[in-house]
Amino acid sequence: MIKLVCIDLDGTLLDDKKEISSKNREAIKELQKLGVQVTIFTGRSYHSALAYVNQLDIQIPVVFQNGALICTPDRQKIFRQVWLDGEIAISAVELSKQFDVYPVVYESFFSEKDMYVESDYEGAFEEYFRQNLSRTNFISDLIGFLQKTPKIVEIALVGHVENVQAVVENLSKKYESQFTPVKNRQIDDTVFLEIFGKDVGKEIALDFLLNLFDASPSDTMFIGDNYNDLEVMKKVGYPVAMGNAPDEVKKVAKFITSTNNDSGVAKAIEEILIKRR
Repeated sequence: MIKLVCIDLDGTLLDDKKEISSKNREAIKELQKLGVQVTIFTGRSYHSALAYVNQLDIQIPVVFQNGALICTPDRQKIFRQVWLDGEIAISAVELSKQFDVYPVVYESFFSEKDMYVESDYEGAFEEYFRQNLSRTNFISDLIGFLQKTPKIVEIALVGHVENVQAVVENLSKKYESQFTPVKNRQIDDTVFLEIFGKDVGKEIALDFLLNLFDASPSDTMFIGDNYNDLEVMKKVGYPVAMGNAPDEVKKVAKFITSTNNDSGVAKAIEEILIKRR
């Protein structure tokens, strides 16, 4: 009996136009009517995800920024905020410059304009930066900015897989387990990897939700599509991969649904509804 359904946003609930289909919305409503708890687990920030959360009338805690932030949509209850130490952030930027990696600083959990960069990005993830231009601050010196900022939310490292890995390995030599690297997405040989504070991940956020709703991993469905969903999918009893997910994600799924452009979330939920009926 599924008690809790956790759904990723980009590439999962959202189609390529960044919209929630009517089929997905209706399926989620049906689940909620049955008393199943439904929430969002996303790598997005609070403000970039909030409009979608509100479309679904979710009142329970939502997982933002891969679990660095857990709060109710109205922010009346903030259950978890994990910060990245400014010293680690400075080292990450210094190493990024050394290994030809593009760094992005995310400064605040609740600021609508939370991204800081030194220059325009060119490469495989141009679409992401175009879509988030309204969030972006262009400054001349990230290190100087971080020297005045004792803690931030995260740093994204965007670049060739080997170069980004070199940054993470060198950072680990100095700070060991004081930060969490989360691989978000990869396009060909370019990776988008995020550096958070200690003990961040959707799989860690799941433990909080399970305790809150007196559920177990076996009672839980997670629907996702990308690398930052892998660990939590390994943990739940009913992991669902989108049809557009990479093979590494599909391998850990018990059910592979349709793509995000074909209301794959609704199809996965229908599996629960059929069994309930």
